Amino acid sequence: MKIRDVKYVPFSQTDLWEKVDDITRYLRLSAEFGCNEESRRIWEEFKGNIDKTIGQFQELVLAQTDEEEPDDLDKIRSLRSPGPRRMRTSLPGDYTDRLLGAFYGRMAGCTLGAALEFNSVDVMEEWARYFGDEYPLKDYWSRIKDPMQPHYIVGKKIDLTKGHMDAVPPDDDTIYTLLGLLILEEAGMDFTHKDMEKVWKRYLPLDGENGSRGCYWGERIMMQNFEKGMDLPQAGIYGNPNLQNIAGWTRADPYGYVCPGWPEKAAELAYKDCSANHRRNGVYGAMFMAATIAAAFVVDDPMEAVRIGLTEIPENCMFAEGIRWALANKAENYRDAAEKTWNVYDGMFNGSALTNAIHVVMGLDIGEKDFTKTIGETVAMSGDNDCTGATAGSIVGAVIGKEKIPANWTEPFKGRMHIYLKEHPEYLDIETVCKRFEKLAAEFVQVK
Repeated sequence: MKIRDVKYVPFSQTDLWEKVDDITRYLRLSAEFGCNEESRRIWEEFKGNIDKTIGQFQELVLAQTDEEEPDDLDKIRSLRSPGPRRMRTSLPGDYTDRLLGAFYGRMAGCTLGAALEFNSVDVMEEWARYFGDEYPLKDYWSRIKDPMQPHYIVGKKIDLTKGHMDAVPPDDDTIYTLLGLLILEEAGMDFTHKDMEKVWKRYLPLDGENGSRGCYWGERIMMQNFEKGMDLPQAGIYGNPNLQNIAGWTRADPYGYVCPGWPEKAAELAYKDCSANHRRNGVYGAMFMAATIAAAFVVDDPMEAVRIGLTEIPENCMFAEGIRWALANKAENYRDAAEKTWNVYDGMFNGSALTNAIHVVMGLDIGEKDFTKTIGETVAMSGDNDCTGATAGSIVGAVIGKEKIPANWTEPFKGRMHIYLKEHPEYLDIETVCKRFEKLAAEFVQVK
């Protein structure tokens, strides 16, 4: 397998943060000792060295090439395994129900995972035991560990717990779904990075009140670079160590929604979006998820959709090999899935595109078209589990439709979602949003 030596890290993350803490303590101590001027000089020199090191790493990774992992779309397509490419030239008869299932599935999975995002399996099990919640969860959390700040996101404090929601709570991973919709509405299937840049600059806030944020990781870096006057492609890559992280495929769902039964086109649209600030396996993850969602609208088994999604990325890239490994190593439950994944990918970042995609695939496999089991087991695997829960929910929801999603996952939203996009109201009606997707899908599916 193309795992490479992901275990090599010359320090633990704990060691690194301890050193950072030591530096901040020394800065305070130097002020207390009355040596501010000299401490400022040392600090500025330190910052300069950090920037130099980041620049060296950036040069290093961008200079690497691999014939089996190209960044060019035509080369990517030349390395695919055989696949259906296009399965329909009209909307499925049950498209509306499947679209509502995919959209509500995404909202539900994201909301379930957001309460304890990135908490370990052991920690989530302990919180569930303490709260008296069944685990894996079969409904939204009854409580969360930090009710004052459940999720650091732009907007008023929104409760993520059972019985206390008035809409889909705001989250960057649901906002990206709306940004994709806006890009397609404003520029169509032929959108460019310049079109995407205009939409992001116009609608997405970088920061809110009290330290809240509108986006994270590579997306935040891209927005900050926009504010510095950079444009794409430089803005998406400069100072961005997240080139193969999960965020690219959290933006993929809208492209699957508007290309039901057309996985090749869904993957192409996701490529155009994700390649703004990702490379190689980060981009392949977005293409895979978009193609899988597109296929999910016209098949009756989520795992068939996954296998179709695999045919839209380079056959021998690290991402494809990892998904095939997940398909060949069926997990019994969430704990088994997490252990299997990290026994193989120990050392890889917990927010990587690949390890989190493995959790989605294993969650879909364990769930066997049962919506509750699918998102419950997926979220329970830990990782970036608002993202994994959202995408697993989107895929299974597209297969089974909204009518087969238990009401306890959808009714708390009261048919609307809370958002924080500029030039938009505080709430959007979910069915209206889905009708906008359906209008685009009806147009796109007729394209030759």
